[in-house]
Amino acid sequence: MIYKDAAISANVGTSTGAFRTTNINFSTQDIGTAKLSFHLFKNGVPLPLSAVTGKLVMLMADGSKFIKNITIVDKQNGKAEYVLTSDEIKHYGKVQASLNLYYNNKQSLGIIKFTFEINKDLIDSDIVPSAEYYIVDFEDLKQSVETIVADLQEKFKDLDNVETKAGAQEKADAVQSNLDEHTSNKSNPHGVTKSQVGLGNVDNVQQAPKQDFDLHVSDAIKHISTVERSKWNGAQMHKITQDDGRIIYKSATEATDYNEITDTGMYLIYNKGLNGPGLPYAFLLVMSSKNTLVQIAYDGYKGEQVLFRLRKNDSITWTAWFELESTVGAQKKVDAHANRKDNPHAVTKAQVGLDKVDNVQQASLAEFNAHNYNSVRHVVQADKDKWNGAQLSKITADHGGVSIAANEGEDILQKIVDQGRSMGTFYANGKAVNAPSTYSTRGIFHLTGLSSDGKGMYGWVYATDYKNNVFTNYYDGSTTYWQGWKRLIPSADFESVTWQNVTLKNGAAMGDRTFQYAKWGKLLLFRGHITAPREVVIGSIPSSVVPSNGAVVLVSTSGITGLCKLVVYGTGDLKLTGLMSNDNNAVTGYHMDVNPIPLD
Repeated sequence: MIYKDAAISANVGTSTGAFRTTNINFSTQDIGTAKLSFHLFKNGVPLPLSAVTGKLVMLMADGSKFIKNITIVDKQNGKAEYVLTSDEIKHYGKVQASLNLYYNNKQSLGIIKFTFEINKDLIDSDIVPSAEYYIVDFEDLKQSVETIVADLQEKFKDLDNVETKAGAQEKADAVQSNLDEHTSNKSNPHGVTKSQVGLGNVDNVQQAPKQDFDLHVSDAIKHISTVERSKWNGAQMHKITQDDGRIIYKSATEATDYNEITDTGMYLIYNKGLNGPGLPYAFLLVMSSKNTLVQIAYDGYKGEQVLFRLRKNDSITWTAWFELESTVGAQKKVDAHANRKDNPHAVTKAQVGLDKVDNVQQASLAEFNAHNYNSVRHVVQADKDKWNGAQLSKITADHGGVSIAANEGEDILQKIVDQGRSMGTFYANGKAVNAPSTYSTRGIFHLTGLSSDGKGMYGWVYATDYKNNVFTNYYDGSTTYWQGWKRLIPSADFESVTWQNVTLKNGAAMGDRTFQYAKWGKLLLFRGHITAPREVVIGSIPSSVVPSNGAVVLVSTSGITGLCKLVVYGTGDLKLTGLMSNDNNAVTGYHMDVNPIPLD
């Protein structure tokens, strides 16, 4: 379907009093295509739309009023929409609208008030829509009917002359008496049978109370589903923990950096650490999916806070820590809805998948009790705790070791592609084909979008050799497949600079400070003070640390303010030339502290 989609974002707050003027413009010819899309937030996160009915109120320019239910398209992320009907789109002019939410627990929220325009199309120049009014509830209908009845009674007062009131009343009293006598007869005056009420197959025996049966059916501890059984039977019983099964400890003496905890697993952290949620004693769960990494921290001291944050896209930047709603508050909402026994969603037997169920004999109470207390067929909470405590996605072999290994002569990257798992661990001998290091390495990989020919598959590999060097590789099935190993450079390599003395020539001498050079990443650095002649080579440095085509920079003079060119040749030779000062004879030396020179 094609729509003119008008997006409206709203944050639940106390500032919904005034109408928000939008630039939304529809045409009277936008029949079935004029859509209002709502994205609702509270405190910056999507507003859940479970157990709620949304109503859109529209007051048209001609006085017509419509109140319609909106369609909720994404309950978890607070998304809803409404498409204007062919009748509504004909009411051209400025429209005042408001969006309200009505919860099943009788709470309601006014979300947003806004305006939009419906422009009359040229082809509709002769339309004059009649005013329409949407009846909100029974009280409005009752008031309208009572007004009509009062008007009719006023018009037909003279009809009393057709028949006397006394005569009409006598007939009405007789009918009412017969009706009251029949209505109060509770002895089945029509002889209704159980077949006529749809219960012909039901035996007159004691049955399990409906309350007991409902409690058993809703007992999620005693019963399991096919999905649960399949999940548990396919689970890997080796968890991402210590070898003895306990969680990974970070003691109070460690300076724990939460940014560095990127391995999937469960941790117990006894210190606040760096970049953490501020909890002095925290249980941390680390999970990953595709390019997203999630950390969830539980307050291990008071149990009052649960916080989480994400890292995605560039795999470097973390979001801020977000605090989740307390379980107590969330549980109260769930309990309030779960305890409703009045079928709040008007569920039919077809909706619960029982439209084909026949009205047949139910199990007796004895049969029900025999099944209810059968401990062989039912599970207990301890069973579920054990199964739910298992790791449900295997990233190691069943014995707990790496999932794949490559020895000398074996291609470790091809084994990662061929193994058929989306995530796992590996070991590579230093002499394996396509190993990241000449030393043995271990690491973890994650691939998605698997296909038989390898195309359309994407993923990454992280590896560490026993010299503590870290390597990465990326697989892009749509281009050149593996992008090649890259070694991550630690910050220590850039924080330390090794300075070397320049070899002086042709009478050049050290001044107040030693003339030195250093290579720092892709930059050449100089520092120091010298006395030296101009227009000759005054010193040299290795050609491996200079730009291949050389460079020219400015140095300042001592003795008097001035500037001079320092020529750096591709061979490594250095020369001073082009002195500029008010008195060249007053120059006593040269400060060699120049701007960094980019290398090739």
